[in-house]
Amino acid sequence: MEFDNIIVKENPGLCRCCLSEGCYKELGTEYPWMDETEVYADMLLECFDISISQHIEGPNGTNRLICEVCITRLRDACNFKKQVMDCEKKFVDMIGRGEFKKVLPIEGPDMKSELNLEEDTDVVTEIEYLEEGIDFDDDKDDPTQDITVEPLPVKPKRGRPKKSSTKVEKKAKEEKPRTSKTTSKGPNTDPTGDRQKKKEMVRKLLIKRRNIEYVLQYSNATPFLYYKARYRCFYCTEPMKDPDMLREHTLKMHQFANLELVIHDRTKNNRNWDAAVKIDICNLACKLCPQIFNDLEQLIHHLIIAHDAEYDMSVPNCLLPFRLKKDHLTCPICDTKFVSFEYLLRHANKYHLSHDYICDVCGTSFQGVNHLRMHNRYYHKEGGYTCDYCGIKLETLSKKMLHEKNIHLVNLLTCPYCPEIFKSPYFKKLHLANVHGLADLKIKCPYCPKVFLQEGIMSRHMRRVHLRERNVECPICGDKFFGQYDVKLHMVKHNGDKKFICSVCGKMFGKRSNLNKHIYLHTGRKDYNCCLCGKEFAYRSNLRFHYKKKHPQYIEEESPVIDDNVFVNIELGTDFDVVEETV
Repeated sequence: MEFDNIIVKENPGLCRCCLSEGCYKELGTEYPWMDETEVYADMLLECFDISISQHIEGPNGTNRLICEVCITRLRDACNFKKQVMDCEKKFVDMIGRGEFKKVLPIEGPDMKSELNLEEDTDVVTEIEYLEEGIDFDDDKDDPTQDITVEPLPVKPKRGRPKKSSTKVEKKAKEEKPRTSKTTSKGPNTDPTGDRQKKKEMVRKLLIKRRNIEYVLQYSNATPFLYYKARYRCFYCTEPMKDPDMLREHTLKMHQFANLELVIHDRTKNNRNWDAAVKIDICNLACKLCPQIFNDLEQLIHHLIIAHDAEYDMSVPNCLLPFRLKKDHLTCPICDTKFVSFEYLLRHANKYHLSHDYICDVCGTSFQGVNHLRMHNRYYHKEGGYTCDYCGIKLETLSKKMLHEKNIHLVNLLTCPYCPEIFKSPYFKKLHLANVHGLADLKIKCPYCPKVFLQEGIMSRHMRRVHLRERNVECPICGDKFFGQYDVKLHMVKHNGDKKFICSVCGKMFGKRSNLNKHIYLHTGRKDYNCCLCGKEFAYRSNLRFHYKKKHPQYIEEESPVIDDNVFVNIELGTDFDVVEETV
């Protein structure tokens, strides 16, 4: 790279690795990435033996900054160095075991040899990994563990460094008591049976990795991740809001990525090894021939029949297909439409993945053994959960966390501008928008003057009020409503369950909102005033009816303002419920 034509300006934000200007991170600060922490100065020193100097003068002052582009390149270099060192370590171990006496295939994604549990060292290593990481109390991976596999502890042979063999033997001794602890959890524990189960789990994991690799290698399907309300690149986890940008980024930046290594990295975590990989199948086509397919199942059958792909159909939940379109989210299996990807993802996980693991306590089914274990941990722990502050017993972990947050004010959100604390992100956004005037948090409805703090709430308002969606039907009278909650409120008319009673006159109501409206008759309050004639009303519906009858000439114009705050939207043909205001 030529630096002669670069002009260094006297302003902060200069990358010390490429001398570009913009938004950067500090070299000596810890930053989270992929459940780990990174210190870029340490990575430079470890990978290249380079130490970035620190100067008082200059645009950065005492800060040593690095840009995102250089961070990505540094991260790739560190991973490549680790890969080379791991491969060298494994190669030396294989030489010591005499494994190169047989000819091993090295080309293509063929993984038949991995399925032989008696000969494949990778399988045994995966079993040992599952034995060590099967406890879900540790959510993070060990950043020092191998990126591929770990060599087996073997006896030292001639020519092998003595230090290395001693280290492996020491590690085996340290792991021995942990294994005995795992196999002594109960009087009826069968170590042989547990071993066979782990072998079966690893066998399915290897088949799953091979299946995923076949589909991604021989088709144009785009794998992706999704968390924190963003699509993320399957390879580098870069967040993207637009699916078109995700497809373009994946094709351009990761066309020649090491699929086997990336798939192993995405499925090695003990939390997600049995979860399905999400893929986008828009314009799905085969790379080996010009044939186009409508769904993933057609593509898999085509790869098996036409191209002799060794895709194993006996292992379920390998891939979960989606058709990502910016303004049109539809399930590719049952054609159900959704307004957000969160709802589509829940639907696909619930209805389009096999649930073969069933809870013995409550009967709930799950798609993987890890999901079942997490369910037992959160909902069926023996003795329940004890509050750390008051000692009361709670049934589930979520109830314990909610109790500590609401009662003991633990782990509450804080305002960055003032000492205010909040129990939910919604109230924090509401505070930032109303008190501190952050306009970025205000989302305006395109059909009315109302403003919302979240796109989901605005979308729900638009579908309920303006698009008038009515998709849920009452099972008794057939009336249609927007959602299941509306049907629940409507059912009061049929079952006559009126549990809200006025303390003054004893009148009964089926809804609390109706009781609150009725209370105004006893208080005499009238908070709604007509801005044209000054007449007062206790209910907004009566004010709207008043405008329709007394001031019809203003219906088609701008909605008048009531009390300088409330906007009344009046539409022709709207029916209003008039409430009697005399006691």
